[in-house]
Amino acid sequence: DDFERRHGINERWVSSDPQYIQAREYCSQRRFTRVVEELEGLVIQRLFELSKANLSGTGYKMRKHISKAIARRSGAIRTALEKYNMLAPLQVPPRPTLDYTEVVGYASLGEFALLKYSRHDLLAKPWAVPESREMAAKFFKVLRSHEELTRLNVEICRLSAWVDFEDKEILSAIDALNAMDSDLLAAELQMRYARQHRLNNVHRTRLHR
Repeated sequence: DDFERRHGINERWVSSDPQYIQAREYCSQRRFTRVVEELEGLVIQRLFELSKANLSGTGYKMRKHISKAIARRSGAIRTALEKYNMLAPLQVPPRPTLDYTEVVGYASLGEFALLKYSRHDLLAKPWAVPESREMAAKFFKVLRSHEELTRLNVEICRLSAWVDFEDKEILSAIDALNAMDSDLLAAELQMRYARQHRLNNVHRTRLHR
């Protein structure tokens, strides 16, 4: 009674109150949420260990130690995944079951957040469906590709103009050296021109495909 008075609680919950039902559902989902958080933590630790193992400054002993840690982490992930798959179908709404390759491929923490929270029926939203998110990502990639094409059309013209200008400038310099009787320097520049001209022709061939 004193707690209710101090916190301004005028009415007690009954079993039919929406707040009571919501709190009861949350308590029933608490174990599942903890399992998801445990799985999330293990996957994140594995990602950090993999990134550390691939660093160029990591010594042999450290790499060996990290490799053993990754192997242990993989076993822990499988154990946590078994717990998750056991509880997932019992949730309201039911969560999708996962396999090991799918979980270790999670690169975004938002994937785990979608599994944990369903108080607002997030899993029922169109954007929460994996296929819908994948299609949305591809859609935006297509939009960005059109922007990239516009930019590439500008850069292609610039590159084409540059290779033509470069060839003309080198030939002009060779003619100027020949006019000054600098035959050795002109011959050296002619060799460099031949090599650069071949490279520019490669660019021209690719640009005009």
